[in-house]
Amino acid sequence: MDPFMSRSTRTLLIGAAALLAVALVIALTGGDGAPEASTGSTTTAEPTDTAPSSTTSTTSTSSSTTSTTTTTTLDARAARLLESTRRVLTESTPRELAYRLVVTGLTGADLRGRLTQTVGSACVGGVFLTESNANWSPVDDPDAFRAARASMPTTCAFPPLVTTDAELGEVVRVPARSPAPAPDWATRYVEGEPYNVLLDLQEQAATYATELRDLGVDVNFAALANAVVEGHCAAGVAATLKHFPNQGATVEDPHREPSTAIGGIDRWETTGRLPYETTAAPVVMTGHIFMTDVDPDLPASMSAAITTDLLRGDLGYDGVVITDDLSTMRGASDVIPDPGDRAVAAIRAGADLVLFVNDTDIAPVVEALTAAIEADDTFRDRALTAIQRILRLQRGILQPELFPLCGAVGD
Repeated sequence: MDPFMSRSTRTLLIGAAALLAVALVIALTGGDGAPEASTGSTTTAEPTDTAPSSTTSTTSTSSSTTSTTTTTTLDARAARLLESTRRVLTESTPRELAYRLVVTGLTGADLRGRLTQTVGSACVGGVFLTESNANWSPVDDPDAFRAARASMPTTCAFPPLVTTDAELGEVVRVPARSPAPAPDWATRYVEGEPYNVLLDLQEQAATYATELRDLGVDVNFAALANAVVEGHCAAGVAATLKHFPNQGATVEDPHREPSTAIGGIDRWETTGRLPYETTAAPVVMTGHIFMTDVDPDLPASMSAAITTDLLRGDLGYDGVVITDDLSTMRGASDVIPDPGDRAVAAIRAGADLVLFVNDTDIAPVVEALTAAIEADDTFRDRALTAIQRILRLQRGILQPELFPLCGAVGD
């Protein structure tokens, strides 16, 4: 999704994604000779009016009666988070709801200023931090990143999710040390012992994600297989499985032009869907990818037939769905020129968060989302459903011991 990625790097990663999706993830989802993936998925949301509780029982016995008294105590931290959830969903203005649907990039190192002056609110769904936007200096200093993150306003009921691109290999937009790039793991898987390779990948992904967690990253837009997802989940970082329905099936680069999945729905049914089946990933990113025999008019990121019908309906996925970048990628902007219209189309299609790496687009985006929420009760309901999922993810990041972050991980 990185607009600064070279064509050669993009080609390498697309090929790696395809190979890992078919080789590693088939193994993780029950293929021969490999461990089974977690059978849990993010399909069960905890309701907003209940919370984990501790139960104590006391029993007294006499010659004639036996009585048992059970006392249930609501965990105070869970209660506060659930009350904050209720207030966001019931007391927010349409504009405040619109901000919650947006993940925005920020230009320069004055993150607080960009949020309050250019974006208009600190209480957005998330912020996208990257060295390519000069969000901290020096760019290779972990302490500088932490200081930049700490400078953001903290007055929101739920702070914005801190997101970035930290993929396996070259595309690492924060000062962290990546494991080997994806093609290396694919080669080891094919030529070596699949079981040991997958365990090693998961362990290294967990170490990597722990480093990201220590920096203050909440969501990493980088996962190609369930081993990477599970490693992130173990470290308390939300991994993002991308790019639905499957970027590896395309030839064109959606950064530069509209992109179409080769083989359409038939090829997707046999290979493309495999990485997303029974995934524990708390976030899935939709790509600007056409599947013309499913929706001839819109790419996956803005298509209800793909996002809602295939991902939500066919696969039963109920985690957070975020779009690929809607501000700089021509696979989206060539289809719908206006950024606000792109955002509304994506949310209407079933996305929960719209990603704009350019913060200068956020004002018209928020205006468009606000107008749609005010004018259309169906769209407002869609927005509230999206925000409920986002807040569930944020609770899992804030208190993972109380609210599961990833599928069955931590249950």
